[in-house]
Amino acid sequence: MFYHNLEDFSQRLILGEHHFITSTSIFKRAMLTGYLSILVICICLFYFLFDMYIGMYNAILYYLTLINFAIISFFLNRSGKYEYAKILLLAATLLIIALFCFTEPVNNGNYFNFFPITVAAFALYDYKEVHKGTIFTIISIGLFLATYFYNMPTQEAFETSATTNFPLQYLISLSATVLVIVFLIKLNKTIEHSLIAKDRNLIRTTRKLKASQQRFELAISGSNAGIYDWDIKNNLIYHSPMWKKLLGYNANELERFSIENFYELIHPEDVNRAKLNLQNHLLNGSKYSEEIRLRTKGGEYHWFCDSGQAVWNKAGKPVRMVGSIIKIHERKIAEERIKKQNRMLEKTNLELDNFVYSASHDIRSPLTSILGLINIALKTNDKREIEDCLNLMKTRIHRLDEFIEDILDFSRNIRLGKKLREINLYYFIDEILKEHDFGDQFDKLDVRVSLSSDFEVISDPLRLKVILKNLLSNASKFSNLRNESPWLRISALRVDGNFQLIVEDNGQGIRKELQGKIFDMFYRASEKSKGSGLGLYIVNEMVQKLNGNIKVNSVYGEGSQFIIELPDHKYAQKVDEVSAANTRTT
Repeated sequence: MFYHNLEDFSQRLILGEHHFITSTSIFKRAMLTGYLSILVICICLFYFLFDMYIGMYNAILYYLTLINFAIISFFLNRSGKYEYAKILLLAATLLIIALFCFTEPVNNGNYFNFFPITVAAFALYDYKEVHKGTIFTIISIGLFLATYFYNMPTQEAFETSATTNFPLQYLISLSATVLVIVFLIKLNKTIEHSLIAKDRNLIRTTRKLKASQQRFELAISGSNAGIYDWDIKNNLIYHSPMWKKLLGYNANELERFSIENFYELIHPEDVNRAKLNLQNHLLNGSKYSEEIRLRTKGGEYHWFCDSGQAVWNKAGKPVRMVGSIIKIHERKIAEERIKKQNRMLEKTNLELDNFVYSASHDIRSPLTSILGLINIALKTNDKREIEDCLNLMKTRIHRLDEFIEDILDFSRNIRLGKKLREINLYYFIDEILKEHDFGDQFDKLDVRVSLSSDFEVISDPLRLKVILKNLLSNASKFSNLRNESPWLRISALRVDGNFQLIVEDNGQGIRKELQGKIFDMFYRASEKSKGSGLGLYIVNEMVQKLNGNIKVNSVYGEGSQFIIELPDHKYAQKVDEVSAANTRTT
């Protein structure tokens, strides 16, 4: 308790009431400067009284001068001007000791005082200012040598006091040296404790950092995120192993990677958007988070969410950017699937609304007509008129039957999956022409099938039959019988792994402005049309179901050409067989 009170008193005495020094090294050396100043004052007072006692008055001026310098140094140190205080104390002490050595005999032992000054010079300066301590040491050694070899004339008074002064000088010098050494030991002990404490803190910090790093790595690995670090100044991007793995690369690949290399990986449709948003982030600090497609090592593009945060220097220039990519390919595919399903649902709902409205109208219309004809037949006794009513009823019933058959075809196309069979197209078309009645107008057409009898394909026979039946029925309904030679041509050919069915005629044709609507549900190109309006719509739906496409070329008044292109599974099968045979041969 007493020691702590004494230490606190000495600190307040030397550094003042409101001292606050953050550096331990500066604090300890400021305290040493104060101690040395007090020590010099005490030693000078002791010698002053001692010389007065033995009757020597020639050195009194030196003592008083050094006491004044020591007092000035003490208060400079107390006011926080530590550097000036140290220089003044060392310089004044060296000067006064040198004067004593030059004016008194060597055997007085004054040169002993150079040793504590030398030790103090190194103690007052730390390793960063060791050159200053070295300068004072060199000066001290130089003065020691100069005074030691200087031949001072022997004076009786000095000779008389030499026996007494020599051991006294030795004891005082030794005490001062020991004091400085004790301070250095204490300072070293304090620094050692500080280093031990810092070492312990460093160990704890290292453990916490390691634990934090492990948590970070676990979090990153769990999130399946790839980290990147862009050195903007040198234009070098570091990629974590996970970043490379997400794109199919090994850990030792994609070295010396620049931002231009990154742009080359981005899908051409996404690169300009990514560049713009990245530039906005670097210039304005806006948030950078983009969903982009990146090219994998295998050449495929996958969806990733790329986000990052830049760091700017004091001048406001970006110097570094750290971020991550997360693979969202499955999510984007699912989103596209949902969007497609939503579009199909919207289309289905719209078609359902149209279907309900048109179907109810088209079903009720012939039924209403039949009821009207029945009423007429019941009110007349004319046999001819009754027969006409029955014929008209028969026509209405046939039309209703065709409409119901179209509805069934539409329903089957939606519900049933594809069932591929090998089909001889020539005999398949011939069978359709023989089995189905396409009306009286069809019999007046010159129908020709232009394809070889061995033209075979693999496709869905049910849907292919409905497609051909509707196209032939459509050609019959819109034939131009006023033409001297109305005709209908059916042909097929193979094109780039597909096959084309071509149905063309020289009938009425379709106006150009109506050609884009003929595949809509319940669309009738003419008010005189007797069809359900479902025929070409069903054709288009079935062609799409078979992964094909349909195209129409028509000139109004001259005729129409329908081209249906479907996958040629027969051709694909042959290619697979040839490939397998080549593999076996190899």
